[in-house]
Amino acid sequence: MKRNPMDEAIAALQIAPVQTVLMSASAVIAVVLYGMDSRWFTIPLLIALISGCLVWRATPAMIQAANKRAKARHRYPY
Repeated sequence: MKRNPMDEAIAALQIAPVQTVLMSASAVIAVVLYGMDSRWFTIPLLIALISGCLVWRATPAMIQAANKRAKARHRYPY
């Protein structure tokens, strides 16, 4: 049973939805603020870093959920 990136993304959103969305959104905001030459880009960058650490801590549970999803999708489970 092979995991695909969609299994991993869905598992991340199931296990840590707030942290995943917050990390993604604040990273995009930091890049936009940096492109506008704003000095406030460090705040969303720190938020993205903290959220990324929280997502990293939830990685083992995400891997188990992705494996379970891939196994359920497999036609012959044994």
